[in-house]
Parts: sequence; C-alpha cells; structure tokens
Amino acid sequence: MRDAATRIVPALEDDSALRREAARLQPRLEDLVGRRYGRLPRIGYRRGLEARLAGPWSQYLTLGFGPTRVVRITSWETSRPAIPTLLAHELAHRFAFDESVTTLRGLEVSARLAEEGDALHAPSARLELARLAAGAALVRAWRSGELAPIDAFLERIADTAVGRRLGTRWARLRPRAVAGRAPDWALVVYADLPGAALEAARVCGSARAEQLPFPRFALRGPQAIFAWLYTLADAATGRRRAAVPLDATLRLWNSAEA
Repeated sequence: MRDAATRIVPALEDDSALRREAARLQPRLEDLVGRRYGRLPRIGYRRGLEARLAGPWSQYLTLGFGPTRVVRITSWETSRPAIPTLLAHELAHRFAFDESVTTLRGLEVSARLAEEGDALHAPSARLELARLAAGAALVRAWRSGELAPIDAFLERIADTAVGRRLGTRWARLRPRAVAGRAPDWALVVYADLPGAALEAARVCGSARAEQLPFPRFALRGPQAIFAWLYTLADAATGRRRAAVPLDATLRLWNSAEA
C-alpha cells in the first residue's frame, strides 16, 4: 500500500477506455492460461440505478455462449485505483467461474504488467495484492476470535483505497464475527484461499498455485449460494484443477517485504 501510494494512478475514464484495456489484456490472459480467448465480452461501467444496486461489485455475466458475455465494472470511487486489476480478474472468468482461481489469474496478469513498469497496473496490482493480504488476515482473525488487531489495522489505513473498501465491508461483517458465525463467503473466495495459495507457493519454493481446496463458508444469501454452485460446477468440469502461474505475483509480494 505504501508503494502504491507513491505512484500516480491513471484512470480508465469511460467504457471506451475499458474496452481498449481489455484488448490489451486479452493476449496476456491467453499466454497465462494457454488457451485462445475468443471474442471479448461487452464491457462497461455500471451507471445510475445499476451502480447503486450493485455497489462495489464488478461482474462477468454469461449464458454460456459468445453474444451473452458481459462485463460490468463498478463505478464506486473507492474501487477506481484498482480497476485495471479488477478488469483483468473479470476477463479471466472466460476460463473459469471459480473466484479464487480467477483472482490469482487476474492478479498474475496485472503483476506481470506492473513488473514491466506499466503505469496502470503498477499501482493497481499492488493495491489488489494488499487487499488480498489484508482480507486473508481478517479471515484468520475472524476464525481465531482475536478481532482487536484487525480493528486497529483498519483504523490506521482508513484513509487509503484498500482501507476504505475493507473498512466499509468489515463494519457490516464484524457483528457476525463477534457472534462466532462462519466467515463471509466473499472474504473466503477472494482473499483467504488465494492468500493461502500464495503462502503455500512461497513456503514450497514453487512458482504456481496447485489445485485449491473447495471453499467452506456459510450459505447466507443468494450471492453465497451462487458462488457455491458455480465453484461446484468448475470442480465437476475439472477447471479448478489447473495450476495457476504466480511468478510475477510472488516477486511483487516478496519485494514488499524487502
């Protein structure tokens, strides 16, 4: 987060800018996954009522064939600095529904560009890696019941992009953590499992994430149920078994501790 804060964050201002960036990311995703992407989805920012209803969520939507593929990107101000990496994530859903696998793929593509000094992804990849690490720590604190360090940390980073995004969500989730309920589905699939995969790769000296364990979370609400169903679909079709390269992500992770 400190490193990202020293960088100018160029903005993808409109739908045309998003589409141009998607065209630039397409061959990077193909190289990472080893498959042709095909036609890019229709891409745009959420506006008006859609933006208010969807909040900070971006989505990849499809009925399973080309013309139905759509990517809708959040227009919330707190997410703007991370939009390039979020876009890489949503585009990566072309190859898997699973959010943990797709989080790692989108981050790796973004980290590779960041490593090359790309002005868009140099701050964005760092912010998303920081969000992932903070979210994974939050889940561990939730499970242990030791919430005070998380409260203090989020208070310290409250004026940062990551702090605003996580802090708003934690304010809603904290009562559930205090009550001893299971961790939130989104924290598990977007942060806990990808974070564990990064940690495991570092410990083993590997440069890739092997097959991730099936996520365990409370099936509370339609989003959690849908996440469980499409993760199950990927498990049944074998798409969760693919190893995810993490070379650039791990170098970025390690450089933050240097």
